[in-house]
Amino acid sequence: MKPFGAALLSPREPLPETFAEAAPARNRVRILAVAVFAVLLLLAGRAVQLAFSGDPLAEPRRSTTIASTPRADVVDRNGVLLATTVRAYALTAAPARVWNAAETADALRRLFPDLDRAATVRRLSDATRQLVFLRRGLSEDERAQVHALGLAGIGFEPEDRRIYPHGAMAAHVLGFTDVDLNPLAGVERGLDAQIRAAGEAGRPVRLSLDVRLQYALESELDAAARAAGASGAAGVLLDGRTGEALALASWPRFDPNEPGSAGADARRDRVAGDVHELGSTIKPFTVAMALQEEATSAGELFDLSQPFSIDGSLIEDHETVRGLASLRDILAQSSNIGAARLALRLGGARQRAYLERLGLTQASRLELGFNQAPLAPHARSRRDVAGLGFGYGLAATPAALAGAYTVFANEGRLVAPTLIARAPDAEIERRQVFSPQVTRQVLAYLRAAVINGTGRAADVPGLAVAGKTGTAEKLDEESYDESRNFSSFAGVFPAHDPRYVIVIALDDTGEGAAGGMVAAPVVARTLRRIAPMLGLRVEPAAAAR
Repeated sequence: MKPFGAALLSPREPLPETFAEAAPARNRVRILAVAVFAVLLLLAGRAVQLAFSGDPLAEPRRSTTIASTPRADVVDRNGVLLATTVRAYALTAAPARVWNAAETADALRRLFPDLDRAATVRRLSDATRQLVFLRRGLSEDERAQVHALGLAGIGFEPEDRRIYPHGAMAAHVLGFTDVDLNPLAGVERGLDAQIRAAGEAGRPVRLSLDVRLQYALESELDAAARAAGASGAAGVLLDGRTGEALALASWPRFDPNEPGSAGADARRDRVAGDVHELGSTIKPFTVAMALQEEATSAGELFDLSQPFSIDGSLIEDHETVRGLASLRDILAQSSNIGAARLALRLGGARQRAYLERLGLTQASRLELGFNQAPLAPHARSRRDVAGLGFGYGLAATPAALAGAYTVFANEGRLVAPTLIARAPDAEIERRQVFSPQVTRQVLAYLRAAVINGTGRAADVPGLAVAGKTGTAEKLDEESYDESRNFSSFAGVFPAHDPRYVIVIALDDTGEGAAGGMVAAPVVARTLRRIAPMLGLRVEPAAAAR
């Protein structure tokens, strides 16, 4: 989806004088994005250095409070174990008792090839130390193998090790700790106080995740990302009524048992840590705002057949909408022109107020180690307001987008997403954003977008999916690049009694890879797998003829 006409984006032509004083939203987002990325890169590099480098043979920091406090098991909503602490061993040596440092080092390296020979020999020869540490986190089997070597002066110190039984599954949600069990990422960090308190009390910490749903979502996201040649992908499944995150998937994946062996890109959380301009998935909110503020009505018809000129800039639709179009057509056919015109009727102040109430101008409150704040500059021109109306000029996370879509599962009330399993009688904070009447009206339009609009590939017969596709071109040095897209789908189901929210997003898909082509099919495949687990029925797929 092009944000504005090609003429405006040409680097050879200056912006109109109107925008020389107030930079357009795309430039402000770019500047902010570069600055934030630079800071995050420095922070990420420092975090990796602290977690995985330094002196790998350093003695355990046994004096720290966190390390001496037991960490509780982490389980899913059904009690399935996700993270636990097991007994491990540190490989030690008493240099005064080592017979031959070089031969001992070579024997150990046959079991642990990654041991640095020179450093190990140096440690084994250090007569000034009574005890040195050679390796951390040995398993029972590894301890037995070393013991069988019968090496003089070699011993073991018991210690704890954090393990994740399901390997890469839910890795970005769970996060990981360092060798001293200090939390570094995910809920290990975000819920650190609760995990330690539960450990003291001898009880587990129960998350809202369901491993069955998590596995299905991760599997479908992995297949889709590989097929689309995406650089990254994210998937979110919420219980929209309670805000509970039933599954959060980030791609590519990594194994939290060996985080140091994964690159920074694999460890990057795409759900709550990446921000993108969201494209047309914002349009339902623009229509709802206009209806709520009586800037339009359900019966109004629009002529969208011609490009829309605003202060010297052209707004165009990917495909021309012929004839008079309704609000339903604006969403079903994903009209930039229609959304921009509605946004201008609202004005920047009212538009901003709704975006704030939808949670799109603040970081998500998911209990993770890090939630990226959005890039949400205030609109300074009519062009900025128009661009925000169809999803440009605001960059937010998939987690924030999913949170905003909870209004469609709560008759216009917003519920903040959470990773903590809620008790059946728990009080849930819900904030009214739109009236029930307006919400039901827009929900009908979203169902139409799936039945006969851009979201047809997300339809699952019998499940009544309602949602909106999004295709946002990514910003390069000079302009938006149509060969690099952020392709997505956001919606709720079942439409007649909406409860669940789903968001699928694929980053860096190629030219023509619209959300309806690459993200919507992932929704349909995922929902077919998980519907029985949620107690929902779908109609069997039609037999091929």
